[in-house]
Amino acid sequence: MNIEVSGRKYEVTDKVRKMIEQKLEKVKKYFHDIIEIRCVLKVEKYRNICEVQIHGKEHDVASRQEGETMEEAIQMAIDHLKLQAQKNRTKISDRRKGKKAPAVAVTDWQVQVFEPGKFREPDNRPRIVTTTKLPVRPLSIEQAALLLDGSKNDFIVFRDLDTEKVSVIYRRKDKNFGLIAPEF
Repeated sequence: MNIEVSGRKYEVTDKVRKMIEQKLEKVKKYFHDIIEIRCVLKVEKYRNICEVQIHGKEHDVASRQEGETMEEAIQMAIDHLKLQAQKNRTKISDRRKGKKAPAVAVTDWQVQVFEPGKFREPDNRPRIVTTTKLPVRPLSIEQAALLLDGSKNDFIVFRDLDTEKVSVIYRRKDKNFGLIAPEF
């Protein structure tokens, strides 16, 4: 396992490097398959920022924290990594014990697609040509935008992680994205 510590507009001293390595040694017990750990220390104006990325065989975990001092930012980033690791570990152990993860409501939504020129049946009712069932996955808005950008589809229906409400992100004619979010 490789620990890489670097600084951007910040000189990494031996004292800081040793402190980071000691704290990361304690975090390693939560992860079993670590390939590489990267720690980037930055100073932007008055903010001290610590970014830690742990790359593993089955998962990647990252944390970015700001603090008034660099030591505070490092401690907050490592504490956040511990929380993520403990959460991940309980999910894995629950799966092994046969417990199911808390059910995230994924529902199937029907999408109606119409042929041009045949929008109405003879008695003036709308006509359904095809029906497609889509899983509604929990995603952040940024993840949904990235997924849509790499997709041939013009929209994605997803459950927003921040609001827990079903939202739609769509591709506009000007190649930008639009978001439809419920207000209720």
